[in-house]
Amino acid sequence: MLDWGECGKNWYAIYWEKLKINPPLLLFYDDFEIMDFNHIVEEIEAFKDPDDFRQTKPEFNFVPFAQTGAGDLYVFQFDKTYDKNVPVSLVYHDYETVVMMAKNIQDFIFRGLLEAVVEIDQHTRIAEEDFKLNRSNILRTHKPYLSQTQFDVLAEIYSREIFEYTYKCYGFACPEGSEYSAKGLVSRDELSIILKREINFKYLDKEFVYMG
Repeated sequence: MLDWGECGKNWYAIYWEKLKINPPLLLFYDDFEIMDFNHIVEEIEAFKDPDDFRQTKPEFNFVPFAQTGAGDLYVFQFDKTYDKNVPVSLVYHDYETVVMMAKNIQDFIFRGLLEAVVEIDQHTRIAEEDFKLNRSNILRTHKPYLSQTQFDVLAEIYSREIFEYTYKCYGFACPEGSEYSAKGLVSRDELSIILKREINFKYLDKEFVYMG
C-alpha cells in the first residue's frame, strides 16, 4: 500500500497503468504523493533544525509520510496524541499553520477517499479513463483499512452518478461568500456532515500556529 514506485519526471509513464489496477494508499486522492524513506528522514531533521525556514516550535512533533505538489506535508502529529490515536495533519510550508485532518490514519484514509470525489473534472485522478473501474479498484484495496461503516458510506457514494451542485467559498483563496458550482459524487456540504458524523473529534479541522 505504500509502494508508489520511484518518484521522478517519468513516474506517470512508468507506473500509472500498473498502479491503478491495485491502487496503493490514496492513489486517486488529488495532490497527494507518498514520500520515500530518505525524504521522510530529511524532513524530520529539517523540522528540528533551528536554521530551517519554518522555524518549527519545539512543542510540535511531526513525522511526515506524504506531500502535496506544492510541498505541504501530511504528517503524523505526535504532540497531539488523542485517546491513544496519532492524528494526521497537513503542515503548510509557506504558511504558519498546521491543520488537523483526522484523529488517526484510518479516518484520514476515509476522508481522503471522500474528498477524491467531491470535485470531478478531466484532471481528477480517479476519473481518468474508466471511472467506474477506478472506483471499484480503490474501494477493494482500501477496504481492509476502513471500518465496515466507513466502507458502506463510501460504497454508497461511489455508486452514484456525477451531479452538479453549488457551494459558497470562504477564506483567503476567494472573496467572502462567493458562490461556485462543481460536479462530483458528494457535495461539499454533505462532505462536511459526513466528516462530523463519522470521524469527529475535538481537533477536527483545527489550525495551530507551528512556526516560531
